[in-house]
Amino acid sequence: MTDSTPSPWEWAQDPNAVMWCLTFTHGITPHDVLSRYGADHRAAQLLNRQQAAALNEDSPPDGSVLRSGSLGGWSFCFEDYGVMGAMPGPLSALSRGTETFSVLLGGDGMNGFAHWRDSECTEQFEPGFSHTKPNPPHPWWDIVQGRLDASGEEYPGLVPVLEAIAHHTGAVLDTRTLHGPLLTLWLDDTSRTPDPTPRPHPHPAAIEQLGRPLGSLVLPPTGT
Repeated sequence: MTDSTPSPWEWAQDPNAVMWCLTFTHGITPHDVLSRYGADHRAAQLLNRQQAAALNEDSPPDGSVLRSGSLGGWSFCFEDYGVMGAMPGPLSALSRGTETFSVLLGGDGMNGFAHWRDSECTEQFEPGFSHTKPNPPHPWWDIVQGRLDASGEEYPGLVPVLEAIAHHTGAVLDTRTLHGPLLTLWLDDTSRTPDPTPRPHPHPAAIEQLGRPLGSLVLPPTGT
């Protein structure tokens, strides 16, 4: 006997989905979410996903359609064909005084997970790819990887990642909610919250000292 109960993450299993980006932020409203992305929340309209898709088609290419709603004590923002929710600027702003999760289905085949708290990135990695494993401690890597392993699938997709976040937040963005009316607006790339200025390494002299016997020391880019 097969289980006919639909998955709450049915939308995330859509084989026709090219890309999407989703954030969850604790303790702020959907209007606050849009503002922290850099948008004027007063311009938002209540649109369903089909209407939002039409807005996307009619908008210039250099921007993203943001759709925000609330699930209990958490607010989310969803983008079809957008990546603003994976950018340091919006994530830093969203997580100010709270915490934020970001999940990206990348159109280039690369996916992403990030956890931010108080405007600082605590973990960022590509789910399932060990070469992106953060330096310890990495509790979210352990949780997400455990879910991926438990799925028993070679290519489990991002549903185990969403389940791991939902276990922590209690917030499940089901297909009905995503397809229904949400606060929606288009945001130009030039208007989104800018990325924070990279901080200098706290011990530049130590880096220079290490680099002398080895030639030049090339550090990996942060957040990859």
